[in-house]
Amino acid sequence: MEDLLQYLIEPESLDPGIFRMINFVRYIFSTLGDAMFITIIYFIVRTGMLEEKYFKDISEFTKTSAYQDIKISKNWAKIKEKVGREDESDRKLAVIEADNVLTSVLNDMGYEGETLEESLTEIGKEILPNKKELLSVHKKRRDLVYDPNYELSEEEAGEMIETYEQTLKDLQLI
Repeated sequence: MEDLLQYLIEPESLDPGIFRMINFVRYIFSTLGDAMFITIIYFIVRTGMLEEKYFKDISEFTKTSAYQDIKISKNWAKIKEKVGREDESDRKLAVIEADNVLTSVLNDMGYEGETLEESLTEIGKEILPNKKELLSVHKKRRDLVYDPNYELSEEEAGEMIETYEQTLKDLQLI
């Protein structure tokens, strides 16, 4: 212990062989540290993590509309077109797609859950004033998926899509 304290106070007072060995170990560890640092930077750049976490946000901030908004608007136009069709299967598909879009949006916003119902448990009424209506529509959607004999009228499909649309408007996404 005294030798260690002596080394810390006066490193030159140690035996020159030990002093060279300590310098060699110091050199090895600093080289390994540099190599690890370079490797970490390489993998961060290679995986696109910087772009995903930071650069995308910066470019989204400078644009007039967000990436997500453009994607939702295009998808939403297709969904609304399907609801107006005569074919019941198109209306059912439109309701299912609307539910999936909203679930995806809520997950992207940090409200995690495999289903819309799970995502909505974390959201308060101040964010989504029509939360009860949305849960009711989601239950109808679940019935629609699991019951092959479920008949979806144009009016009912329209009301369901309006609820999803109002939710997206409340979230300021369309």
